[in-house]
Amino acid sequence: MTDLHAGFAIALLRAAAPPNRENLVVSPWSVSAALAVLAPGVDEAARQEIERALAARPVTNDLVAELTADATRIAQHRVPGDDSVLAVANHLWVDELCTPVPGFVGQLEDWPGAALRFAPIRVAPEQARAAINAEVAHATRDLIKEILPGGSITSDDRAVIVNALYLLAGWLDHFDAAQTADEPFRCPSGTRDVATMRGRREAGHARDDWEYLALPLGLDLSFEVLLPPETAPETSPGSLDAALLFDLRRQAAPHHVDLHLPRLRVESRSGLIPALGALGVEQVFDPTLRAVRGVVAREAMYVSGVFHAAVLRVDERGVEGAAATAIVARTVAALVAPQVEMRVDRPFFLLVTHRRTGAVIFLAYVAEP
Repeated sequence: MTDLHAGFAIALLRAAAPPNRENLVVSPWSVSAALAVLAPGVDEAARQEIERALAARPVTNDLVAELTADATRIAQHRVPGDDSVLAVANHLWVDELCTPVPGFVGQLEDWPGAALRFAPIRVAPEQARAAINAEVAHATRDLIKEILPGGSITSDDRAVIVNALYLLAGWLDHFDAAQTADEPFRCPSGTRDVATMRGRREAGHARDDWEYLALPLGLDLSFEVLLPPETAPETSPGSLDAALLFDLRRQAAPHHVDLHLPRLRVESRSGLIPALGALGVEQVFDPTLRAVRGVVAREAMYVSGVFHAAVLRVDERGVEGAAATAIVARTVAALVAPQVEMRVDRPFFLLVTHRRTGAVIFLAYVAEP
């Protein structure tokens, strides 16, 4: 797997984590894609910040090609009889009184699900917001009904970049719902019973201080669980680091696992400007630098908001998830194995990744299933 994907994913999860220990899910792929779509429209210094945050490859060629190829490969990797699906949209919304820069639109067309949309952002910002939200809801099968909260679009805004994705991926070996039963889970708020799936699986497994499991999903995806040690102090999204993940992946070997896995649904929404600032992306957010110059003709802009939402559901059939990232640009003028048992009975981390490329589609910290 490509370590760079996971490195950005973990850095994003840590940077976006709230101060309290609660569920958090992000789509590093969605955030990466939205930033990579924006990058050709910003000044060179701002583009370099984005490249460094996304693990230092030229955003305008290699990364675009890699992320686009990820989506294409995942979507096309279908097994007969499997109803798994990955649907991706990359849309540029522009105020109907403005002209988008042709070169920027041309690069957008290289992305899967690319589209140029016009909306009355300047004269009817709430109407424009509703239109963008409606399209995201459609793209995510109504799992994300609103990516832009009330008041997030104003008459000073000129463009919005939106990435949205929907994933449905089944287990290659489904869990038997008849085996699901309540089992204790040690939440930060106290131990309580949660619906827990159970099954014997041959899977990649490692146990050092942490415990690791990798199960195959449809679309050539992998479902990875990282369970902190029993004796660990209170866990949080900041407990995970990239070196630990890479080491556990290297140690993993086939085992017959008696698995106890909570059925769960986690969802999060975040404003990502502070998190991206912590990752070194700063210039696009500074209205005095006018770094966003290549998106709309004759408009020097800055990014006034980065909104992200993600939903992830895990049950006996598999994984369903959706994510959306919206970047709002505002005009400057207005400013075999051995046998083991694994009980996932305390806060843990999970990833949904593409096995061949390592692209991290979802990364979650589950404290309260």
